Order: sequence, then C-alpha cells, then structure tokens
Amino acid sequence: MVVRIILFFIFANLVGAETVQYGGGIFLDAQDARNAGMGGYSISIAGGRNPAMLIHAQEPSIYFSSKDKFAGLSRVSSISYLHYGIKQGNQSPIYISIVNRSVENIFDTRSAWLDNGNSTPEIGEINYYNIKDISQNELGLKVAFFRRYNSFVLGTCLKPTYTSLADYSAWGISGDIAALVQLFEKKMDITIRVEDIISINKWSTGRNETIIPLITAGGQIQLASLLLGIEMGSHVMGNSPLNYNAGFEFHQQDEIVIFRGGISHNHLFSVGIGLNLKMIQIDYAYLHPPKNSPFEPSQIVSVGIFLEKFDWTRGKITP
Repeated sequence: MVVRIILFFIFANLVGAETVQYGGGIFLDAQDARNAGMGGYSISIAGGRNPAMLIHAQEPSIYFSSKDKFAGLSRVSSISYLHYGIKQGNQSPIYISIVNRSVENIFDTRSAWLDNGNSTPEIGEINYYNIKDISQNELGLKVAFFRRYNSFVLGTCLKPTYTSLADYSAWGISGDIAALVQLFEKKMDITIRVEDIISINKWSTGRNETIIPLITAGGQIQLASLLLGIEMGSHVMGNSPLNYNAGFEFHQQDEIVIFRGGISHNHLFSVGIGLNLKMIQIDYAYLHPPKNSPFEPSQIVSVGIFLEKFDWTRGKITP
C-alpha cells in the first residue's frame, strides 16, 4: 500500500515536470571511503549506489562517514544502518542511510546588478555591497533491500530528499533498481542498474523537475586477495558523456591493513587505506581532482561498527 501511494504521488506530479540531467548528487557525494578509494566503484551498498550489492552483506552494522569536499567548500556526512535479517531461511537485509550535504558562503549576486535599461552589465552597474552570502543544505534518506533467486539478485532503493537554497526549498523522491548475477562459484558479479528510474522534485516556486535516468553496467571479480571492479554508464537522454569508475582492493586474509586505488571520470585518481579490526573498520580515501581543475582534493573518512562482534564480546570483557 505504501509503495502504491508513493508511485501515485510521483506519477501525479510528473505532468509538466522539467527534465534535468544532473540530480540526486547528494547520494553520489555520500559514497563512503571504501567506494571512493576504488575510484567510486560501487563495491558495497554502504555509501555505494547499487542496491543489489546487499547480497554481500554479512552482518548487522552501523556506518559513519564524513567527506571534506574541495578543501571544505562542501561537507557531506552520513549515518547508515544495515539490518541483517533472515526471512524464510534466506538473507533479507535492509539498508537505511541518512545523508546531509551543505555548501556555505555562496555569493548571491541577484541584487548586485543595477541595470540602466540596456539589459547589459557594464562597469559601474555592479553594487558589491548588495552581494550576500547564502547557503544550500540537502537532506536525503535512502532505503534499500533485495530479493535473491538462486544466482540472480534484484535490488531496489527509494530516496526521498529535501533541499533548501536561500529562500527556496524542494521536496523530492526517486527510485533505483539493480540486477546482479553471480558466476564462477560467486567469485564474479555482473551487474546493471538504473538510477532515478522514476523521480520528481517539487520546488516551492511551483517548478517540478524529473531526473534523466542513469544506466550503469559493470562487474567485479575476486582473484585470491585482489578484488577488481569496473562500471560504465550514461544518461538515457541527451548528449551525456560516458561515466566510468574502476578500482582495486587488496586484502590478504587475516591481515588488518587494506589497500585500495582507482580512477574515474570525476577524479584523476583516488587512493585509499582501511584498517579491518575485529569489531570496527576504519577507512580513508583521498580523491585527486581532474587535471587543470581549480578545486582542491577531497578526503573521506568512514567508520563501520559490526554489531554481531559486540555480541560476541558479551561476557568476555569485564570492567
């Protein structure tokens, strides 16, 4: 019933909606350090963009992530909870994530131009005292789950959002769908996903927007201690460039340290390192900006807490 109400709301508001190519960026920015360190490849659902990757969830956990983007121009933080349940003898995890992205000190120049009537900005027509600072804040919720049919996995994700920009605000909701096939005794995954397959964003100005869906295909393979992954995608409409993300993760069994690296269309390269402790995993990623970019590098720190490990310590740790 809830899903039907949501779909009715989306379809009812799609009439007359403006099509936009770039939307939902808050969830892309919210990738955790593991995904980011591998060039943005969606290796996991925690901070990733592929709900079918829930198939690799092993136990209930909580994740915290903080991203310092472009040396502080934008900050992104998230908290996620993975509920690892069993339904009718099968895995039935549910992933819930709350994301916040903020951009401060945006120059508002709408009142700075004093037009003399020719509709062309000229020297002396700009009143710099009328330039003000505004901010943008976004809040997003992601709820993902999946169903497994032998070696085939189908994942879905709902993403409601709220945006405030200066005196304006917007409510929105979108949905993703993904499919995954496991091959070679589950050592290889082949996956395809459609992000924002259906979406609506309603602004307080009366403007409605819908995001052009993004289709991405890729896969990963586990070779002993080395994991390799690559994905490529493009928007289904317009002259959209090809997006790509590729990376590796090296983790020897029973070793604490994890090494990562990757490349993507957004960054020249990225590197990452992780510490796999018994109850906690700490990850760090460094994202180098594209060549000739005026922006500074971005950094991400993520912490995962494995709840079952804490249950394991009950009765074994004394004050």
